[in-house]
Amino acid sequence: MNFDMEKFPDWITRKFVEWQASQGKRKTIEEFAAYLGTSRPIVNMWMNGNKKPGAENIKLLAQIFDYEIYDVLEKERPDPDLTYLQAHWLNLPPKIKKALREEVEKYITKKE
Repeated sequence: MNFDMEKFPDWITRKFVEWQASQGKRKTIEEFAAYLGTSRPIVNMWMNGNKKPGAENIKLLAQIFDYEIYDVLEKERPDPDLTYLQAHWLNLPPKIKKALREEVEKYITKKE
């Protein structure tokens, strides 16, 4: 078992306990899994150390628990500015998207 698998089960179990306490009453792992946007079997495998989250689940966990998940798994945290832009990109008008792209192209051209 590698280092991240030794740490992650404890972390996700702690998050379950914290979430359960925030709900004010006992909750099931199935309810926790629904909160996380995944299934009970997946959460059970995480807690038992039989599986670690894939890229999509890491993104979901980061949305819920912030970037701490990357630290636990010893993965590089995503750039917050890029993450912000990606989250809002579809809502930007085409004119703004074009202007941002042109600014990036100007910057890249200057560096080359």
